[in-house]
Amino acid sequence: MVPEGTEIKVARVAAENASWRRAFNAFYADCPRADRSGVEHAYFAAWSGKRLAGHSEVYFDGGRWVLDGLRVAAEFRERGIAKKLTAARIRYVTGRGAKEIWYACDDGNLVTICCHLRFGFKKVCPAGHSCNAATAHWYRLKVTKKLLKDLDSLVPA
Repeated sequence: MVPEGTEIKVARVAAENASWRRAFNAFYADCPRADRSGVEHAYFAAWSGKRLAGHSEVYFDGGRWVLDGLRVAAEFRERGIAKKLTAARIRYVTGRGAKEIWYACDDGNLVTICCHLRFGFKKVCPAGHSCNAATAHWYRLKVTKKLLKDLDSLVPA
């Protein structure tokens, strides 16, 4: 159990070095992540001291920015970490000129869906995809001036 007042720091992973890679691999040991080294990408981590409390990624593929890999360790949930990681990724890609941002999620993952809906993501079926209830569904966020203005208010302090 982690004390409630424990400080959590969220930031982009500046160096994808061996130390970070060990923490990353351990954090996702039960659900390995795709190798993003072949595309433009960035990883974001939430740290409680030296402990990885949450992690996420964003990558550019097929002409669009995609959020992926959002995960918060069980003992750190319900503290706004997923929202902070999502806001950090949104800031990162809008700083690179993104006009829209995407992510895919199974319909049963209500925690992730609710987190992203808070920012204004809408469920869509991209051109060329065949969406139905049995497949992952795509969500898109159109970047607007209002989103950028309101971003800080969507994330707990």
